[in-house]
Amino acid sequence: MGGPYEGPSNGPPNGHGQYQQQQQQSQTQQMPQIPTQIEISIDFTRPDGQRTRPLLVENRRLYVDEHYISVWSPVLRAWCVECPDRELILANVQYEHVLEMLECIHPTYKAVDDQSVHILLPLAYDYQMEGLLHRCECFLISHTLPFLEKVWIADRYKLNRLLVLCLREMRPNSKVDLNGSRYYALSDRVKVLLLERLHGSAAPEEILEPPLDLEQYNRASDINFAAVRAKTGRVYYVNPYYMACWSNVFEQKLCTTSSGVEEMFCPCSHEELKAFLMAIHPPQLRINETNIGPILMSACKMESPALLRKCANLLLSPHTQLSVFVRLSLLDRCFLHEMLPQCLQMVQRPEHLIQMTQQTTYDCLSTRAKAAMMDRLGILLENPGLQTHHCSRCKSSNTCGSVTWMCPQCKTYSTDSSLLRNNTNNTTTAGTATTTKY
Repeated sequence: MGGPYEGPSNGPPNGHGQYQQQQQQSQTQQMPQIPTQIEISIDFTRPDGQRTRPLLVENRRLYVDEHYISVWSPVLRAWCVECPDRELILANVQYEHVLEMLECIHPTYKAVDDQSVHILLPLAYDYQMEGLLHRCECFLISHTLPFLEKVWIADRYKLNRLLVLCLREMRPNSKVDLNGSRYYALSDRVKVLLLERLHGSAAPEEILEPPLDLEQYNRASDINFAAVRAKTGRVYYVNPYYMACWSNVFEQKLCTTSSGVEEMFCPCSHEELKAFLMAIHPPQLRINETNIGPILMSACKMESPALLRKCANLLLSPHTQLSVFVRLSLLDRCFLHEMLPQCLQMVQRPEHLIQMTQQTTYDCLSTRAKAAMMDRLGILLENPGLQTHHCSRCKSSNTCGSVTWMCPQCKTYSTDSSLLRNNTNNTTTAGTATTTKY
């Protein structure tokens, strides 16, 4: 596609360091508010056509698809095989915790956060859910926690990649609290590793995040027994009931097939099918700027609302390193036209929108996408002098609604409007005013 649009530049202050206050509303307020998420909800308290196996937790029932939870947990799978057509009793766990786990592994795809990670780790460890453990480990690697807290979690739940990263962060003679409860709870093996590292031993080799592959889906098994064939002829073996939870196409095929499902055809190329399988199966491929293309196309062709939601959230995030034109093109190709106005809100200057029309692939856009660009251009031309500014603190861009002044001598901030009138009496102060409020 065409070259990336880098976004608006930070405009300099007008005259004596002050910005003119605008009477109109900001451009983001003028645009219609389009929901950035496709709502996906599952009621685990009621059975449906797929979720028929009850889980009894604290005398309350949750209904799941035994094929789905079998893909995630060999422990739950063994219980389903041993107790066919009976409810599974989950002892020594809390109802809310099990519900949290189900919402994380199902197409609702609830994100792991600093509170839920402590709920999910014991369940994932006890039920041998390697995919969920991997997601929790990835969260902890990028999350800030006290050093020994991270080491204890890595030791307790066998998160070797996290443990190695913690040890690599240590330096000889580092200050470590050896009297706290977390230290005494460590295993002897980890205590030895800490001791050796404190006394100057070499840091362990970093364990890279293991690449995801589809080796287990190259041959039929008792859990992945149905063949799915891409347009190019490539075959993978999957669980059709698990696929039906993520794809309306597969769900419809299951509903219209009275006999057993042995082979199914999908409308995707080999690369798209491969991306789709890695994105939905544990540990679920993390979507980023490099792989979103085939994943988004496969989600569209397979009619997967949950995967479309994940891709749309990335495309509409201001932190995504993709040009606005590339985002617009991907949304347009997948017929997510209701999200086009939200995407175009990232364009803050008319000239940048004009540049987008000069991209080499502009003619590939649909009429609806071009019309959305025209609508955005009309809004931008209503206030051609309205400039946006980038906040270094929250990383957001917006138009100025008010100005905060800072005295260069005492570093005092003020929003007193009289300063605007008195700036001629103190040109030095006015000349160094900084905008900190938008």
